Amino acid sequence: MMLFSNLIKENQKIWNAYLHHDFVKKLEDKSLKQENFLFYLKQDYIYLLNYAKCYARLALNSNTAKELRFAMKFQNYIVEGEMELHRAILSLGINADELNIKDESLVNIAYSRYMLSVGENGDFLDMLVALSACAIGYAKIGAEIINRLKNENLKDHPYKEWILTYGSENFQNEAKEFEDFVNSYTSSVSAQKFQKLSEIFHTATRLEVAFWEHSLRMELNL
Repeated sequence: MMLFSNLIKENQKIWNAYLHHDFVKKLEDKSLKQENFLFYLKQDYIYLLNYAKCYARLALNSNTAKELRFAMKFQNYIVEGEMELHRAILSLGINADELNIKDESLVNIAYSRYMLSVGENGDFLDMLVALSACAIGYAKIGAEIINRLKNENLKDHPYKEWILTYGSENFQNEAKEFEDFVNSYTSSVSAQKFQKLSEIFHTATRLEVAFWEHSLRMELNL
């Protein structure tokens, strides 16, 4: 079994809680309140700023030109792709350029700082796995929603742009490239190293669940 599949197998319960959280279900069935979605988008925009910085940390941890290119490519994809989606939607009611550290929730702080600490105290693969929960998980969520709703049902969906972004062929391809890159380390991971990676993956996925949860509660200090 490949490395990423093993990580999911070892952490199936929390992974399922992440992919099938009530926030995701409500977003899909249109019952998610707009204020919850805007709270989430605002926090996710701030998160993506830090998430992009995590790829700079990944680049610093790189040992080969291939690893460096990977880190730089995905950092650029986040800045030029995902963040622009958020800016477009936030422009309906929030000036993204005015967001600052005082707007950042405690869950947001915990998640981004955890990932940075993984990179500072670990190696390239540690950081790669920490980033994978978000990079691959969102693609899984987007694909599942698209498959259930089908494009013809999205015309009047209030969260159409979000669904089309994360369910898009482009995003799916990026996530597949990410997963393949993680899997390229499968044969080099010892049992001891896998346990460390599994713990990192579990914590990152727990924080993804917490991110959904605090978006439903709209709690900055949760």
